[in-house]
Amino acid sequence: MNKIKEPILWKLILIIGIPLFIVYSIILIVNYSWSKTSSLEQMKHYLIEHSGHNASVLNSELTQFAESPRIIAELLSIRKLPSEKELYAMISEIIQNNSSIYGMTVAFEPNTYNKKRELFAPYIYKDNKKQIRLNLAENNNYLNSDWYLIPKLLDKPNWSEPYYDEVGAKILMCTYSVPIHKNGKFIGIVTADFSLKKLQEKMRNVKILAGYTFIISRYGTYIYHPNEKDIMRETIFSKAEMHNFPMMRKFARKMISGKSGVETFADPISNSNKWLVYSPIESCKWSFAAIVPEKEILSKVNLMIINQSALMIIGLAIIILIIIWASYKITQPIRELTGLAERLATGDLTVKMGSIKGHGEIHELAEVFNKMVIDLKQHIFDLTKATKEKASVDSELRIARNIQESLLPRIFPPFPERHEFDLYAKYIPAKEVAGDFYDFFFLDQDKFAFLIADVSGKGIAASLFMAVAKTMIKAKSDVNKSPDKILFEVNNDLCVDNESAMFVTTFLAILDMSSGKVIYSNGGHNLPYLIKNNGNISQIENTDGIALGVMDDADFHTNEIYLQKNDVLYLYTDGINEAMDKNDNEFSYQRLENILSNTKNANSKEITERTIDAVKKFTIDAEQSDDITVLVVKYLI
Repeated sequence: MNKIKEPILWKLILIIGIPLFIVYSIILIVNYSWSKTSSLEQMKHYLIEHSGHNASVLNSELTQFAESPRIIAELLSIRKLPSEKELYAMISEIIQNNSSIYGMTVAFEPNTYNKKRELFAPYIYKDNKKQIRLNLAENNNYLNSDWYLIPKLLDKPNWSEPYYDEVGAKILMCTYSVPIHKNGKFIGIVTADFSLKKLQEKMRNVKILAGYTFIISRYGTYIYHPNEKDIMRETIFSKAEMHNFPMMRKFARKMISGKSGVETFADPISNSNKWLVYSPIESCKWSFAAIVPEKEILSKVNLMIINQSALMIIGLAIIILIIIWASYKITQPIRELTGLAERLATGDLTVKMGSIKGHGEIHELAEVFNKMVIDLKQHIFDLTKATKEKASVDSELRIARNIQESLLPRIFPPFPERHEFDLYAKYIPAKEVAGDFYDFFFLDQDKFAFLIADVSGKGIAASLFMAVAKTMIKAKSDVNKSPDKILFEVNNDLCVDNESAMFVTTFLAILDMSSGKVIYSNGGHNLPYLIKNNGNISQIENTDGIALGVMDDADFHTNEIYLQKNDVLYLYTDGINEAMDKNDNEFSYQRLENILSNTKNANSKEITERTIDAVKKFTIDAEQSDDITVLVVKYLI
C-alpha cells in the first residue's frame, strides 16, 4: 500500500505544492511591490489630507479673523462717520469680543475724517488684559507704511508680511488691511493685527507622524519653525542656499505659488530620505508644511508586508498538509482505476470499475470511467464507419477535381504555331472543386474567342454548374454569332429548370487576329483591364449585361476595342480584388492597378504570376475565401 501511496504523495507535492510555493513567492514579491507602492500612495494622500486639514483650520481662523475689519470697513462706507469717541468704542468692543485680534486701527486719508485734522488713525492694542489707546498719526506718518500703502494701491484687502510691532508690545505680528470707500472714493484703511505668538504656540502642538511642521510667508520667510532662531531671520530660500540644496528652492517656489503636494528628497543635513508635504493657507497666501522621515513611513509599510508574508506562509503549510492527507484518501480507488486503465490500454474493452461508496469526485470518476468504456466501444465503431465514408467522399472529390481540371485548358502556350498573340491563364480553387472557369478557342482561322466566368457559390454544386455553363458557351459559339447573341442563348438555356437559382457572371470576347479588333459582351462580370503598350491601364467600357441564369430573355450588348502591338487584356474573377487579409481588408482594385501599371514589356505569364503572387503575399496569414482565376491575352502584331 505504501509503495503506491508514496509516489502519489510526492507527485502531488511536486505538481501542486512546489508550483503553489512558486506562485506564492511571486505573489509575495508582487504583493510587496504593489503594497509598498499602494501604501506609499495612501500615505501621500494621508499626508496631503492631514496637511490640508491643518492649513484649512488655520485658514478658517484667519478668514474669521478678517471678518471684523471687513465689517467695520463696510459700516464706515455706508454710514455717517462716527465721532472720535464712538470710533474708539467700536474698535474696543471688537477687540474685547475677539481674542485673536491683538490690535486694530482705522487710518484715514489726510483731512478726510476732520478737515481741521490732517491725519487721524485711532489705534487700540492689548497689553496683557488692558487695552491701550493711541493715535498712530502722533507717532509717525502712517501713509507710507506697507499696511496702509499696499492695500490702497491694490484697492483690495491685503495681509502684510510678518513684522515686529514697534508701537505696541513689541511682538511678532502681521496685519490684515481692508480699504474703505465712501461714495466711490477711497477714504482710509481698517486694520486688524494678528499676533503670531499664539500661532506659534498652537503650531508646537501640531505633529504629522514623527516629523516637524513649519509655516512660510508668501515670500518664503519662516513664520513658524521648531528652531525659533529661524523665525523672521531666515527664509526657505536662504536655508536652501546655505546647505547647497537647489531642490528645496524648487519645492519652495511651488509652496509660495499656492500649490499643495508631497515631495521626496535626500536631506543633505541628516543624509537621510525625507518627505515634504505642503498645503496653502489661501486667505493670507502662506504655506503650511511638514517634513517627515521616510523611514517612519516605510516602517508601517514593512510591518504590513511582514504580517501578510507570515499569513501566506502559514497558509502554504496548511495546504501542503492537506495535500498529504488527501493523497492517502484517494490512493485506493486511483490504484484500482490505474489497473483497469492499463487493461483498457491493451484493448480489453470488458473492464468495469466496481461501485465506490459515497457520491464524491472519485465516485463520479468511476462512473465516468465505466461510461467512457461504453462510449469508447461506440466511438470505435462510429469512427471505423466514418473513416470508410470519408475515404469514399475524399476519393470522389479528387475524381471531381481531376475531371474539372481536365475541362480547363492547361497547356501553355496553347497554340505554339500561332504568333499573333501570347496567352496564359491560371486558376486556384478555394475548395477541392471550384466555380471559376476560363476557356479559349478558334472559331475560324482568324477569329479567336476567349472568356472568363465565376459561378455563384462554391463546392460541388458550383463545379457542376460551371461544367454545364462552359459546355453551353462553347457549343453556342459560332463564327457568325456576336458575343451578345451567344450569351443570350446560353442564358435562356441556363434559366430552364434552374430551381437552385444559381448564376454565372461571364465575360466573352472575340479577337480578330488580323486587325486587332476585339468584340466583347459582359454578363455581370468584373471589367477586364486594357494595358496599353506604353504602360497606361484602364478598365474597358461595360456593356451592362446581367449574370447568366438569373432571368430569361435578358438583353446583352456588345462593344469593341482595337488592340495595338503589345497591348494586353487582363481578365480576372473577384477572387483577386476581394481577397481578404487577416484583418478583413480587401486587396482592392487600387492594389491590382498598381501592380498592372508596372508590367510594361512583361509577357502574359509574368503578368499573371505577379498579380497572383501579390494576392498570396497580401493574404499570407488568412484563409483563401474565394476562387482565384486570371486570363491574360497579349496582342503581338
